[in-house]
Amino acid sequence: MIFKHSSEVISRIETRKTNTIELRSFNEFMKRMKNPQDQLKCIHIGGTNGKGSTTNTLSQVLQTANYKVGMFTSPYLETHHDRIRVNEAFIEDKFIVTCANQHYDQWMEYGLSMFEIDMFIATMYFIDKKVDYAIFEVGLGGEKDATNIITPLVSAITNIGKDHMEYLGSTYEAIASAKAGIVKCNVALITSETKQECLAVFEDTCSKKKSELIICEPVTHIKLDPYLQFDYKQLTGIKQKTLAIYQAKNISLAIEIINYLRETHQLQVSDHMLYEGIEKALWKGRFEVINENPFIILDGAHNNEGIEALVASCQHFDNVHIVFSALKDKPYSSMIQKLSTISSDICVCEFDFYRAAKVEDFAHVEGISTCKSMQKTIDIMSAKGGVTIICGSLYFISLARQYLIDKQG
Repeated sequence: MIFKHSSEVISRIETRKTNTIELRSFNEFMKRMKNPQDQLKCIHIGGTNGKGSTTNTLSQVLQTANYKVGMFTSPYLETHHDRIRVNEAFIEDKFIVTCANQHYDQWMEYGLSMFEIDMFIATMYFIDKKVDYAIFEVGLGGEKDATNIITPLVSAITNIGKDHMEYLGSTYEAIASAKAGIVKCNVALITSETKQECLAVFEDTCSKKKSELIICEPVTHIKLDPYLQFDYKQLTGIKQKTLAIYQAKNISLAIEIINYLRETHQLQVSDHMLYEGIEKALWKGRFEVINENPFIILDGAHNNEGIEALVASCQHFDNVHIVFSALKDKPYSSMIQKLSTISSDICVCEFDFYRAAKVEDFAHVEGISTCKSMQKTIDIMSAKGGVTIICGSLYFISLARQYLIDKQG
């Protein structure tokens, strides 16, 4: 098969979403390709929430220090291309087409999933662009995730939440064990997790792998003045232009990763570069102020822990209206219950995605209104004034964001 446009490639690979998250065939394929991932200096970021924000903060700091940085994240927010970036620029169409024309038959031969194909394309693109560092965000879990083919300079886990339990287990310990599968022998693990049952799993894993475990310290003096400001260890007055208090924890993890790589002489970044990179590191779709009049915030909180973090960052808001939609396999009843602590005006809508919940699925949930149309719901809720928060699924946020941008012209 000969492809002429990247859209043809993407439409083909996006149908390959079913995956038992086993790495055997992908490992065999990468061995056939002579394990190109081993040519890269990698950083591996896992966890339940905050992976993308941590990855983006790291990337911005490294770019501020004049390093060329590859970044692999998921899911996409604007276009499939934004999963694979070099210094903020999305992957080039021509590279996707060339890569597919060279390897598509082999992808099919090995039965690779979309995510595995994306991982391979990202690896080859980062090599082609001669990046100094490649940051890979885990897609699902850790041990059996396609990104786990890398041997990184350092591994990191943001936190452990009860998400994807059908794949990872129903307890914090089971999920922590799956995510700790990214730990490699003699490669340090850094985490901002605080739950003792999860830390015990990390300690046991690191002990067996002879890997150092570094646990982030609490951030201090957190305030909004007018945006996020806090202290971490010896660093005071750390700033980021966000209203999301929860980002302080993700930033502290990025700081620890930078500190570890500095201390082990694997990169050179001054404190000034650290401050500057953090300040400009904004991650779209995460407590993103997409419109100021009316005031609209987009947040990709898509599980209980994410909603709790969102709620904590909204305590100072009055007159809050919430537009919510979720995937049908998420605990949306408890998510809505948590949202009801900051707003009595919650409207649930639908969005076009094969895993999306329908408004009928919310019939048993009290204290909400429903409207099938995403666009109509956003228009009605944002016209009420105050603060409108759109949340519930990153796939939903992606569509809502595009709608609002198109409205702005």
